[in-house]
Amino acid sequence: MRTHAIQPNRSTLASAPTIRRADLAEPLDWLAAGVRSFAAAPAGSLLYGILFAAACWLALALTWSLPWFALAFLTGLMLLGPFLAAGLYVAARQQDTGEPISIRGSFDLLWERRTNLSLFALFLGLIAAAWVRLSALLFAIQFTTLSPSTNAYLGLLSGRFDPVVTSFFVGIGLLLAGTVFVISAVAIPMILDRDASPITAMQTSYRTVLSNWPAMLLWAALIVLLSGIGLLTLFVGMILLFPVLGYATWHSYRRLVA
Repeated sequence: MRTHAIQPNRSTLASAPTIRRADLAEPLDWLAAGVRSFAAAPAGSLLYGILFAAACWLALALTWSLPWFALAFLTGLMLLGPFLAAGLYVAARQQDTGEPISIRGSFDLLWERRTNLSLFALFLGLIAAAWVRLSALLFAIQFTTLSPSTNAYLGLLSGRFDPVVTSFFVGIGLLLAGTVFVISAVAIPMILDRDASPITAMQTSYRTVLSNWPAMLLWAALIVLLSGIGLLTLFVGMILLFPVLGYATWHSYRRLVA
């Protein structure tokens, strides 16, 4: 498989990473590499998957009496997915360097990178919090109340909804998800690998997506598809899918950023 390096512009700092060009079908290779990484360390991988699924179940439990917040919290959790997979990136990094998979080693590296990771996590958290509040407002407009009943909320599933409000909800959600994907596609793996600043990591992620938008569009579609499968299985599927996607994200970073 051929890769073509894309050199940064003259105006870019000399230390800026080089972005490689990916073939359209290369995201399938990243997934395959993610599966191999999972198979190389199934116990630790399953632990990360169980923890993420548990976080999703906890979000559902917290919104049991607040059904209008359920979708917002769950989608917000998905927005935070790149940060929640940080331990998987470290595990994949350990595999690449021939080190044994060590959860303690993962925590040690996460602690070393805590400043830049915390700043990036804060940024993602602000986006997720804004989405939760905005989606609650849109539901309030839909139901003309701040506390719609569960039956009213479930009425959305039977088609009783305002198409304008729903269009805003879906459109804004897609815009936020797309923005998060563009700025975080390779950002957190880069922070962990090189201790890059959040700004440098987001700029690199943006350049990576822009330079490889056909492949990255396919990659985003695969993430949505597999996350949807996890959602339809009430997050049981995420026990396997989350670590595979986390490992695949690391491999995408290694392939695209030099």
